[in-house]
Amino acid sequence: RKQATEYSASSSDDEFESQPSLTHKAKRTLRRRRKLEKETKQLIKQEELKRLHKAQAIQRQLEELEERQKALEIFGVKLERELRGES
Repeated sequence: RKQATEYSASSSDDEFESQPSLTHKAKRTLRRRRKLEKETKQLIKQEELKRLHKAQAIQRQLEELEERQKALEIFGVKLERELRGES
């Protein structure tokens, strides 16, 4: 039994040693890549928010123009009636 447990213990140790470990340089490169990916995602999100805010501002302007147009149409109808003497 001792031999079997020693063999299995030594074989599991060999498995850990045989697994490739990342070098310091590879770890640093991986960290840089992850940092760049995170920064890129943040920039993309910021750009999307900028587009959203711009679209919202344009939508508000459009709604204001539509309200002005309706008011002008109503005023125009009143003027036409006055000119015709229908008021």
